[in-house]
Order: sequence, then structure tokens, then C-alpha cells
Amino acid sequence: MKKRNYAQISVFIILALLIIVVILGVIFFNKTLKKSELQTILTKLEINARADEVQSFIFNCLEDTSRDSLTIIGIQGGYYNKPEKNVDFGLVFIPYYYYLGEIIMPSKEKIEQELADYVDNNLEFCFQELPYEEFIIKLSDSKTTVLIEDKQVNFNTISKISFIKSDFSVEYNLGNYHVIIESELSDIIDLASYITDSHKENSDMICISCVAEIAERKNLYVDMLDFGDENTSLIVISENYTSSEKYVFEFLNKYGE
Repeated sequence: MKKRNYAQISVFIILALLIIVVILGVIFFNKTLKKSELQTILTKLEINARADEVQSFIFNCLEDTSRDSLTIIGIQGGYYNKPEKNVDFGLVFIPYYYYLGEIIMPSKEKIEQELADYVDNNLEFCFQELPYEEFIIKLSDSKTTVLIEDKQVNFNTISKISFIKSDFSVEYNLGNYHVIIESELSDIIDLASYITDSHKENSDMICISCVAEIAERKNLYVDMLDFGDENTSLIVISENYTSSEKYVFEFLNKYGE
């Protein structure tokens, strides 16, 4: 019985010593660490405790913004930034691809850059919806690259995010975030290019049957409508199976004054 009591006493002594060491450690660090450094550590711990939640929100935010970019550049014929020749409706515009003998359709690489510009310029609005009232959250140094591929569009975003609380700020590198969205944008651009380039052979005519054949093969729809006068056409290319809503891509061709 005495040996067991001695063992219990030894355990209590060890625990007491550990508690004293922890208390002394806390006192030591409280004295040696600046208040701002301690607050930064506490803020980081608070943020890290919600890391999975934040990561999930960031990915959803990027995906929503990437989808929005596809919608906008579809309505605006591959552009986010307004080109020189366009018809401006205020909230949106429609660009010219053919203008009085001049072919001015953007390249696929240009459209990829326009998509990236939209994401980088609009991502912060999405981050403002993060449900953390105790933090001010700011996005900086966002850099997105986009690749339009067969049946999909790939978005890759690198950025930094700052969590600000009182006078303290904690910054994180978000690394590479990949978003892949199913899309027929590549085929749509190819068809738009065929329609536009056909003017090199005949500036006033389009092979309607050829366009219809290509559209059917690619499971796309094409409408050519008079736009204001008989000398200007609105071309609308659409598809309705890669998303719940019909996807529309449109541009203008002007043949005469």
C-alpha cells in the first residue's frame, strides 16, 4: 500500500512541476514578446481554427467569379474591357468583328486574357461576403491565367489574402487555385472565326449552309439578325447543355454605311 501511495505522490509532484513550468513559460513569453506579436499569434490561431471553412469559401468564390466571367464575355463577344469599335448599351456592349472590310475579331489568347482580367478585377467583391464580422478581409496581388480548351475552360488564380483585426494584420498566400468549368467556348470561338474569316473571300456574303453544317456538327445554334439597319448583322452563337441556362456569345458585322 505504501509503494502505491508513493507512486501516486510522485505523479502529483510531476504534474505540479509541469504546471509550474507552463505558468513560468507563459510569464516568460508575456514578458519577452511584444503585445503586437502576441496578438498576431492569437489572430493566426483564430484564423487557422477556421482554415477549412475559409478554404471552402475561397474556392466557391473563385468558381462563382469564373462562371460570371464566362457569362459576361459571352454577352460582350469575348471582351471584358471595351474595344475601340463597339455598340455601347451602358451596362454592356457588343463588339464588331467585321467593320467595313476590316476583320477585328479578338484572338483566343486575347479572350483568355479578358476572362483573367474579369476574375482579377471582380474577385474582391466576392470575398467581401466572407461571413466573419470580426475580421476585415482584403485580397491583393491576384493573378489569374486562363486556358480555353476543348469542352472546358481552365482558370488558375494565385493571390494573397489579409485578415485584419483591430490594428493587427495576418497575410496568407493562397497558392494556386484551379477551377475547371465545362464549356463549349472553344467551339464557339472557332465558329465565330469561320464566319468572320469568310469575309476575306467575299466581303458581303456568308455561306449559310456551311455555317449551319458546322453548327450542327458542334451542337451549336446560330442566329443572324438585322441590327438597326440592313448593313449591320448581329450574330448570336449559343448552346444549352453545359449549364442550366442557355449560353450566349454575340458580336456584330458591319457591311456598309
